[in-house]
Amino acid sequence: MTGGVLALMIAGLIGFGAGAYLAATGERPIGIMFMGFGLMFQVLTLRQLRAAKKDGNDAG
Repeated sequence: MTGGVLALMIAGLIGFGAGAYLAATGERPIGIMFMGFGLMFQVLTLRQLRAAKKDGNDAG
């Protein structure tokens, strides 16, 4: 796992957590936006992990 994948993973977790907190405390539109960004970062992380797994299996 590279540093970029770890950064995307951490950004996704923090973004979704911050969004959930903000949505629960009254800033609903901003919280939903942060949760969306967090999910987007998680999807990018999964895409990178699948690509790395595919490349690793082809290496032999």
